[in-house]
Amino acid sequence: MIIHRYFVEGRIRIAAWCIAVTFSIIPIAYGQTESFEELDTYIETAMKDWGVPGLALAIVKDDRVIHSRGFGIRTLRTQEQVNEHTLFGIASNTKAFTATALGLLVQEGTISWDDPVVELMPDFQLHDPIATRKITIRDMLCHRSGLGLWTGDLTWWNSNYDSAEVIRRIRFQKPVSDLGTTYRYSNLMILVAGEVIPRVTGTSWHHFVEQRFFKPLHMNRSVTSVNDLEERDNVATPHAVVEGKIVPIEYLNTDNCAPATAIISSVHDLSQWVRLHLNEGTYQGQRLVNASIIRETQKPHTLIHVNEKTKARHPSIHFSAYGLGFRTLDYQGRLLVNHTGELDGMFSYVGFMPEENLGVIVLTNHEEHELHRALPYYVFDTLLGVDTKDWSKIYLNSFRQQRRQREELEQRRLKNKPQDTRTTLPLEAYAGTYVSEVYGTARITLEDGRLTLRLSAHPQFVATMGHWYYDTFLATWNHKLWKSSYVYFRLNGHGEITKFLMSVRPDWIDTHEYAFIKTR
Repeated sequence: MIIHRYFVEGRIRIAAWCIAVTFSIIPIAYGQTESFEELDTYIETAMKDWGVPGLALAIVKDDRVIHSRGFGIRTLRTQEQVNEHTLFGIASNTKAFTATALGLLVQEGTISWDDPVVELMPDFQLHDPIATRKITIRDMLCHRSGLGLWTGDLTWWNSNYDSAEVIRRIRFQKPVSDLGTTYRYSNLMILVAGEVIPRVTGTSWHHFVEQRFFKPLHMNRSVTSVNDLEERDNVATPHAVVEGKIVPIEYLNTDNCAPATAIISSVHDLSQWVRLHLNEGTYQGQRLVNASIIRETQKPHTLIHVNEKTKARHPSIHFSAYGLGFRTLDYQGRLLVNHTGELDGMFSYVGFMPEENLGVIVLTNHEEHELHRALPYYVFDTLLGVDTKDWSKIYLNSFRQQRRQREELEQRRLKNKPQDTRTTLPLEAYAGTYVSEVYGTARITLEDGRLTLRLSAHPQFVATMGHWYYDTFLATWNHKLWKSSYVYFRLNGHGEITKFLMSVRPDWIDTHEYAFIKTR
């Protein structure tokens, strides 16, 4: 979930798109017909290397879409082809729409970036009452609330809670840092920021985005909910690796966290969105957003640590930061404004370089890849006329190395697992009802000699619990994307079960470890 991006602009010099180690750059006067055959070949090869079924790409230069097309297939079920109008879930690229929508309310004088949220939403609470009084719209949009990375995402991810209940449960989530001090990516804070829109306008976030952005930008196929896809054709299907095979999966409904995740769009439509930002709020001669608002979304607000791995991969980088709904950094001496979006079976990228008046959009219908991050660098390098690297290969080698490390870690875990251990108590003692104030209720039952775990907010997901060692169990979920979770039981001084601890896909869904207290 959670959350990566980059952009640039300037004189256009189009490279002879080449997969070789050395690329010869051929300057082409802007306005002539550009050839992207070599780029298209590069993309097709990279898709095979990564196993990505379908991809769409668009390039915007000097307020014109100079390349826009689809590659591969929309779904493995039917082999239907992707084109520039194919719809993909853009996940966290939704955040920039929410931030810019709030910017419209700022320019109209309805709100201020630095309004305390509780003044607009009196029922909103964080765990810390002081932070509750102080946190602003700006704090939420630039991820400095103090909540941990992805904390609380399990409350909305495929759950039966509506957005109001998801927001209500934020008050039980303890912070990991002080308000305003540290970058911690939080989907929940964008959800709350988005809720400000209906509170002050009386119209839903969905309607506001559609009327203020989709309609004037002629984003006629874009929608703000998976429920709207029934009225659309040419829709890409999400795909994931399940038991070693790439298979189609169902769209994840994120209506209960819509301002952070929910938009579904095409590269054709998103090209218009990028044009709006590159033109500082003007589209086809019409002023839609004040330039000061656009610049505010792109301005660094919260610094992001640049680790050694990133420095080694991008030697020219000097800073990375989060703006308002966008991430910003320097790339090849230019400001790059970007974001990625990653949700079950759908990965995306939107990025642009204001100085070069250049933007790139990449949409894919697969997860467990990083082509959506690698490909934009290849495009930017080529159009900037700098030495172009085989970014797909670089990212692929790193991806494979990380996968090997995870596999080796799991093998060591299995090898070091204590053998011939028993539970402290008989299995029936572990059964019962458990409650997490953050998440809700969990029930463990003994069925046919095995413990079974069910979660109240995810009744469709059931886990069979096998004994791991001592009072730890391994819960294997019937939802393949949830995989398995370690469940750690705790006993009091009287030898009674008091609670269990568990995380659900901390690498993908929610890094928080939930404590479920036994109630009966």
